[in-house]
Amino acid sequence: MNTADDVFLFELDKRGLKYTKTQDDLYEVLVSGEKLTICLDNIRRNYLRDGDEEAVSCFLDNCLRGHELRSGAWEEISACVRYSLEPSDYELGFDGHVTESINEKLTQVYVTVSPDEGVVVWVNDSDLESWGVTREQVIEQAEENMAAIVADTVVEVREANGFRIGMLSTKESTFKASLVLSQKFRDLVAPSLGWPVYVVVPCRDFVYVVPNDCKGLLGSLGATVLREFNESGYPITTDILQISDQGITAIGTYAVRE
Repeated sequence: MNTADDVFLFELDKRGLKYTKTQDDLYEVLVSGEKLTICLDNIRRNYLRDGDEEAVSCFLDNCLRGHELRSGAWEEISACVRYSLEPSDYELGFDGHVTESINEKLTQVYVTVSPDEGVVVWVNDSDLESWGVTREQVIEQAEENMAAIVADTVVEVREANGFRIGMLSTKESTFKASLVLSQKFRDLVAPSLGWPVYVVVPCRDFVYVVPNDCKGLLGSLGATVLREFNESGYPITTDILQISDQGITAIGTYAVRE
């Protein structure tokens, strides 16, 4: 059976793209005279799970689309700016990108996204120069855009073992977990769940919100959190986070199954 790397290299050759592989197990692909660095960690994980060769092809197409996405003018790009909650242990690190640290395990990464959410690209220092904007302008625009997503998000509250639990329903599912970073998150959840709250965000499209007075429910969520974290191509954290006016604090974690 082919590996994800085998399929990826076949797709590169099919498109006539030149590449080199680095000592860090990354691919540097030459696109229109520019070097595009691609990490296959997530796609390898997905491929081991489902063996979907078409997904590898789509991943490469999305990488190439992302390269095109960041080349537009700021007036075109600004509506596509977001931020994404990411684990802090990426092999490539965050040097040269627009980020803010949440804690030692989590980082807020500023990104651009395609209209269909199929392509998410981290904003880097070269982008700022190309667009003629500052880091502060990107951060402000991202917060404005994410606030608009929060305004269109619905909190669905259910009863579980006598406790209340909230789930977020949003059209932009790629950024569902990232909504917990929004300055408007309190306005979203407080009316139905109170404040402060606990959240679990095992992957980018999954969030549970637990009221402060329902802390006893957290122990029963471990199996679900671990399943989502282990099976997702975009895992974030197995930590339990408390969100309050003082910020985001990890208060515990679910043990990851190897």
